[in-house]
Amino acid sequence: MKKLLYVLFCLLVMLAGCSSKEEPKVQEQTQKEDEVQEKTVETEADAFEPTEPEYYEIEGVDRELSDVEKDLLRKPGIFSGENYDEEKVNEAINQWPDGLTLEQYLNEMLHLVGEDYYDGMKTLLTFDTSVEVDHTRPDEQVNQPALKTAHYAILIDASGSMRAMAGGKTRMDSAKDAVLDFAKQIPEDATLSMRVYGHKGSGNQADKQLSCTSTENFYSGKFEETAFRKALGKVRPAGWTPIGLVLETVKEDIPEDAEEVVVYVVSDGIETCGGDPVKAAGDLVAGNIETVVNIIGYDVDNEGQILLKKVADAGNGEFIYVNSEKELRKYMRAQYEAIQKQWWEWKETSKKDAWDQKENLKELSWDTKKALQKQSLQEKERLKEARAYLKTKYKDSDTIIKLSNYLIEDQHKKYNYITKKGNELYNESIKNGHETYNQVIKEGHEKHNEAARKKHQQ
Repeated sequence: MKKLLYVLFCLLVMLAGCSSKEEPKVQEQTQKEDEVQEKTVETEADAFEPTEPEYYEIEGVDRELSDVEKDLLRKPGIFSGENYDEEKVNEAINQWPDGLTLEQYLNEMLHLVGEDYYDGMKTLLTFDTSVEVDHTRPDEQVNQPALKTAHYAILIDASGSMRAMAGGKTRMDSAKDAVLDFAKQIPEDATLSMRVYGHKGSGNQADKQLSCTSTENFYSGKFEETAFRKALGKVRPAGWTPIGLVLETVKEDIPEDAEEVVVYVVSDGIETCGGDPVKAAGDLVAGNIETVVNIIGYDVDNEGQILLKKVADAGNGEFIYVNSEKELRKYMRAQYEAIQKQWWEWKETSKKDAWDQKENLKELSWDTKKALQKQSLQEKERLKEARAYLKTKYKDSDTIIKLSNYLIEDQHKKYNYITKKGNELYNESIKNGHETYNQVIKEGHEKHNEAARKKHQQ
């Protein structure tokens, strides 16, 4: 019995010794397995190659882009827009190792679901809020071609018939007033000459030769009202009407450097000295200097009107018939009324153009902002879904827990930029549109009223 108890005791001692020897081995094995697992995770993270983001470039932007603008110009993710597929996004997420940084997670998420903001950003970054109207303004010329180095030659009929009364004045006095008004309106850099014809002798047959060979320059140079009035005061009605002669001799009054010449012939009748004014007018415009011959017929009979019109036609000009000072001034008022109408039409057309431009810019800036805001919100929701899936995969990861706030902050930056920029462009478009609109109204009114003032002065 004692022997049996001794054997049992020895067996217990041996089992206890074996047990104490096995326990360290189990602990050691568990530790090694944990180390292998950690090394595996570290190896996966180290082997992971982060996605390199690509960005759009936009021409026509001459400044450094902000960080948020650069972020919005990132090229879209694989599953952006209509390509979104939540299952495929999750499959891609499964390939990521544990232990990425916040920045790496966001980068990889945007590589999957980042929106394509290119079109909207291009509109915002190159948006031109200026409102301009380029309708051609009326030239305000009253029978005055836009001349280069211009010379105006006024030829005044001083025949005896200019003494005849019309409307309480002689034809000559009315003609002088019209000539003076015209001379005041010629361009400041133009030259002016005044030549009279038929001013010597009388209307008697005995004086015909003297009168028909009489023509004289009374004024030359830039317009100076006092000197011009004095020259006009010397003109007295006298003899016959040598229109052909005065058209031939007016060449003497034209400066050598003149590039264009406008000749105005003031007459109350036809050629009475046997000359050929039609040929003389044709010869005058056929020269090297560009020339037009206009005829102002004052109280001319039907036959005279026909003949004087032929002279004007030969001189590439126009024939204007008036039979009284009242009609002469009426003619001038009609010219300014035409200018008034042109300015009114310009103002109304330009107003509409400015308004339409403003409305189009408003609509474009508003629609662009709304479209980008919609994309930003959609991107935000898809990033939240990706983050939720990550949370189920790595339940105890502090980084995943912090990722939510990080994503919200990033999306707020984008959304707020889009909203602010869109509103700025919208408001600036309205401001510029209103300014141009008001400027058009102001200029149109001023020019319209100026033409009205000139008309009433006639």
